[in-house]
Amino acid sequence: MTNREIVDKVESWNWNANIFEIYDEVKDMDRYGYNGGSNHASDLSRLLNHAYEYFKYDKFIAELMSHLGVEIEESVEA
Repeated sequence: MTNREIVDKVESWNWNANIFEIYDEVKDMDRYGYNGGSNHASDLSRLLNHAYEYFKYDKFIAELMSHLGVEIEESVEA
């Protein structure tokens, strides 16, 4: 995923998705990537870390990240 795709996807969630819909959309990204693309784990990590920051460190995003095995980046925590 490009940085622009990540920003656009997270912004689209802001308007019409709940945590369960987000989970359904990203649950297989670590295996298949976003839309079947490559660099699966990196895309998932970048996407969820951006969402975590965008949604002001929301606990549900943090729990989703933990469930999917994605670590919160130090730069996001600061």
